[in-house]
Amino acid sequence: MTTETHPRAIKVDKSSLLDLKSACDDALKEYLETKGGYKQSHKHTDIKLVLGYLGCAFAAAGSYYGYIHPFELPATKFWTGVSVVLYYLFNVLMMAYAYLVEKNTIFTGYKSTPHGTQTISVGSSVKSYNPYYDIDLHMGISGASSSSAGTSKTTIKGKKSTHQQFSTAFQYWFDEDGVLAQEQFEADIAKFLANTEATHIE
Repeated sequence: MTTETHPRAIKVDKSSLLDLKSACDDALKEYLETKGGYKQSHKHTDIKLVLGYLGCAFAAAGSYYGYIHPFELPATKFWTGVSVVLYYLFNVLMMAYAYLVEKNTIFTGYKSTPHGTQTISVGSSVKSYNPYYDIDLHMGISGASSSSAGTSKTTIKGKKSTHQQFSTAFQYWFDEDGVLAQEQFEADIAKFLANTEATHIE
C-alpha cells in the first residue's frame, strides 16, 4: 500500500509583510530546486563566510600573539591593533558585499539544457505598506549558438542574459487564514520562468 505525501501547509500572519515575503521566498527556493531542476549555488554565502572567517582569523592571531608575548608591550600593542583593524576591515567588506553585490538575492543556481548551461538569479522585495511580492529575475545561458537583439536581451561573447521583473499581490497566494495556496503559487512561478526563458531561448 502506497502513501501519498502532501506538501506541508505554509501558514503565516497575513498582517506581516515580512512573514509573507519569507514564506514566498522559502516556497520559491524549494520550487526552483525540486521542480525547476536548478542546482543551488552558494557563491554569495561562501564569499561572506570567507570574509568573516578571515576577520576572525586575524583577531585570533592578534589575541594569540598577545598571549605568548605578554611582556613585549610595544610589539604586542602594535600587532593587536593591526589584528583589530583587519577584523573590522573584513567585516566591513562582508557587509559591503551583502549590500552592493548580493543585494536582495534569495537564490542563485544553474542547470544543463540543450541550449547550454542555464543560470538563474532571483531577488525578491516588498515595499512598506504595499502588499505585493516583487520578483527580480536574471536568467543567462552560455554555449548558445546564436542570438538576436532586443530590449530585454543582451549577448556578450556567446552568452545571453535576460532580466525580467514580476509583481503579484499576496492576496492571490494566501487565503483568509494566511495559508499559502501552493498550487497557485507554483503555477504562477512556472509561468514567470517560462516567460523569461522565452525571451532568450530561440
